[in-house]
Amino acid sequence: MIEDRRDVALAIKSCLDSLKDDAAKSDLDDLARFIGLAALAAEEAALALDPQAAQLKALMAGSAGHC
Repeated sequence: MIEDRRDVALAIKSCLDSLKDDAAKSDLDDLARFIGLAALAAEEAALALDPQAAQLKALMAGSAGHC
């Protein structure tokens, strides 16, 4: 059930990212920023539903593996 909710959140994020790009191409900058915030919220919802997201975020936050 949680995996389904995560997948739905990721699908919504994908759609919002596409809408954001379309708005930016049409010079609707305020709308593009607003949609970008909604996409960010969808991404955070997906991360919250992913049991390994915290481990990945911790790994990426460090400097290990970065040049």
